[in-house]
Amino acid sequence: MNILLLNGSMRGNSSSSLKIAEAFVRGIVEELGEDNTKVTKVNFRDAHIEHCYGCFCCWKLKKGECVIRDDMDTIRKQVMEADVIIESFPLYFFGLPSKMKAFMDRMINFVSEYRAVNGDEATGRFLHEMRYPELMKKKLVLVSACGYEETVDCYDAVINQFDKICGHDNYTRIFVPQGGMLAEKTFENKIARYIVKFVEAGKEFAKNGKLSQETEEKLQVPMLGHNTFAQAINLNWDEEGVGPYGKIVK
Repeated sequence: MNILLLNGSMRGNSSSSLKIAEAFVRGIVEELGEDNTKVTKVNFRDAHIEHCYGCFCCWKLKKGECVIRDDMDTIRKQVMEADVIIESFPLYFFGLPSKMKAFMDRMINFVSEYRAVNGDEATGRFLHEMRYPELMKKKLVLVSACGYEETVDCYDAVINQFDKICGHDNYTRIFVPQGGMLAEKTFENKIARYIVKFVEAGKEFAKNGKLSQETEEKLQVPMLGHNTFAQAINLNWDEEGVGPYGKIVK
């Protein structure tokens, strides 16, 4: 199995979302064996990804080919070679961080142009067909940690976007609350125990190609109880030097 792990966090390898994603990948590798898996990781922080020009040349002049030459040339090739694509990113203002959004925008050449058909919206027909049939065989997993106590309602915009692109049941979602706490050294022992369930989820995914609803719900259970989390997050904002937030990222 060829796994492509795309890290959309500007924190790079310090990303809490990446910590979850790497645990999930570890579970896949443990289940299938190292000889049967290849993992490629791309840090968007270090990648040159231009914003989409919105020229639609990839739909009209050279169908399927973007006119911009940058690291997306390599990343698209890696996407085509992968069996599983894992997009790891933090939740930014209830949506994708800008580098991940730029990547998504630049993937528009992988779908066919929109052509008006009466009743599209009413029937729920996909507005864009995949340009390359082999894309439909690939597995997409979204892994994201947010800073809120729970994930309820926080990911509505993200889910709506990917439902439109992929279809509601055609990708796997791992959305995790209290992401900032995964970088807090005070909770190191608790974090180690907490991470295990994502390793086990990776093993389940390797065996079944998807996660059960029970597992998806289990992964959304917060690491900390309400009182502990409230104390930790409020101390972060009120006390200088305390907590994972408010520190310059280099």
